[in-house]
Amino acid sequence: MRPGNRRGLAAAGLWGFAEATVFFTVPDVLLTFLAQTSLRRALLASLFTALAACIGGTMLYALALNRPNAAQALLLAVPGIFPDLITRAGTLLENGLLPGLVEGSLTGVPYKIFAVEAAQTGTPLALFLLASLPARLLRFTLSSLASWLIFAKLLSGVSLWTRRILLAAFWVVFYASYYAGLE
Repeated sequence: MRPGNRRGLAAAGLWGFAEATVFFTVPDVLLTFLAQTSLRRALLASLFTALAACIGGTMLYALALNRPNAAQALLLAVPGIFPDLITRAGTLLENGLLPGLVEGSLTGVPYKIFAVEAAQTGTPLALFLLASLPARLLRFTLSSLASWLIFAKLLSGVSLWTRRILLAAFWVVFYASYYAGLE
């Protein structure tokens, strides 16, 4: 494996772990940039990201079991997480673990909230992780695939530099809209 590939996979894994614990920007940002030049690389990075997210989720799950108040305080310290979002995650989980994780993943409910909620509702860790991996992988795979289709296929005649600028602009607008909608 080339050094650039190893660095990309390591970065994806670190980002997945960070976002599953305290970071507030989704790893899809990196994955969509990787997909502009290689769908295979982006999909492999998606797997690393999902696995690392599960490790981060396990840490938050353990924190919520042992220090539930600290886990809640940690969630509320993350930009973009409010009590209403925590309540929404709990409601989604009531509809079933895997369906709740998938819907939350696709509608902007941070995974870290689900890890804390699962621990506090008595969901077994093994079951939580069995549902987490496919839910996270689905979202990361869809992001990578969408970026590859749009930027590597539909806009293939546009320079890579321009495609990267367009993707960066997309993420700026995405996060501006996301945070504006939370106020």
